Amino acid sequence: MTERSLKDIRGALSEKTVDILAGYRKNFSGSHPPGQLVLPENLKELGMYTLGLLKSRALKGGPEPSDRRTYDMRMIKSMGATELSLYLYPRIISIHNLNAEDGFANANGHLQMPPATRASFSRIEEGGAYIVDNGQVCLLWIHSQVSSNLLEDLFGEGRSTLASLDPFMSALPTLETHLNAQVRNILQYLSTIRGSKALVIQLARQGLDGAEYEFARLLLEDRNNEAQSYVDWLVHVHRHIQLELSGQRKKDDGEDSSLSNLTGMRPPYW
Repeated sequence: MTERSLKDIRGALSEKTVDILAGYRKNFSGSHPPGQLVLPENLKELGMYTLGLLKSRALKGGPEPSDRRTYDMRMIKSMGATELSLYLYPRIISIHNLNAEDGFANANGHLQMPPATRASFSRIEEGGAYIVDNGQVCLLWIHSQVSSNLLEDLFGEGRSTLASLDPFMSALPTLETHLNAQVRNILQYLSTIRGSKALVIQLARQGLDGAEYEFARLLLEDRNNEAQSYVDWLVHVHRHIQLELSGQRKKDDGEDSSLSNLTGMRPPYW
């Protein structure tokens, strides 16, 4: 991969995604209308994960320190499927509207988890608070108009404003409030399934903390990191699939050689 530019690698990944989906469209979905985007049942997330890889620090456009790119590329190569899927599309959980049963064991003895929120700012509610976990960092993003009661239930008495919170905290205090117990249980569960990294929370208070930029970067369905939104990406993929089916698609000559270095995602040594 070091012999290819980032632009070539991003282009090769896009071309390979089109090849896979166009092959399915050509051979297994002939009964659907020609102008319809058809995704195989087991590959519905392929486009989203590819976009997440294109937006990762390893491959994203725009300025990024070379040592950070190298670190992320080696990290991606070392990940298993579960850890990589979380890294490419983070888990976002709203904690301001939890049901009373969320965060506690159900009748079967399993922790009842709240539904996840899609990684787009359009899904973020005003006055909300969210856990954002991609397996490497775990942000606790809090809207500037969050309820003071929620803050005190979560962080303790006297913590009724965002400015009163300790920006360097790495774990929630242990309180006897229902919300605090719920969120601590959810975080403990996430720490057991997130992969190799220990879970340490980082505050991202809207308008106050620099971690808010990391929160924006993790909203992968939005237009950021000099890359398309998920909707625009699907439109791009669909257009190239149609060109492939009509025989009018032009590929880059270096496509295969660019991706040949991506096939061994877990090399024995770096």
